[in-house]
Amino acid sequence: MNKLHKNAIKSWMISRFIGTILFLAISLIVFYIMTSKFEIRWVIENANYILFAIGIIGLLCIIDITVNPIIEYKTWVYELTNDKIDFTKGIFIKKRTIVPIIKIEHIKINKGPINSKLGLANIEIFTAGGAHEIPNIEVKVAEDICEYLNNKIKEKVKEFNEKNRNL
Repeated sequence: MNKLHKNAIKSWMISRFIGTILFLAISLIVFYIMTSKFEIRWVIENANYILFAIGIIGLLCIIDITVNPIIEYKTWVYELTNDKIDFTKGIFIKKRTIVPIIKIEHIKINKGPINSKLGLANIEIFTAGGAHEIPNIEVKVAEDICEYLNNKIKEKVKEFNEKNRNL
């Protein structure tokens, strides 16, 4: 079984940090507008409770930023074989997904701004049943996996066509 790249932890932490900052900024701006500009009575009367709730949510987000990525990294594994891709993820509930190579329709490599800076990419694998993702692996490894899968798909299609030619 293969692990994700160690920079996966940094990628998850940075993206969650950005999301938390955006949430807190928007929450506080909306709170300010509701109390100062519109002077909404129930907001002014419950200002302490509202700020306390925003603070608790912010604290939970900080825990999510610092703890979850480490645990997530330890639980994420994937394996490529001749006929399938097998990956397992999950902190509280383990989810194992096995995708037969013959069922793959197409593959996409995604590199967002954070992953690009860290030299990482996500592989999206599309089947008729939906999309599956292997996140935060090295770009070179992602490209090698895509190349391998494309070659395997071509082999399987060729075998299928040869078997069914006489039908």
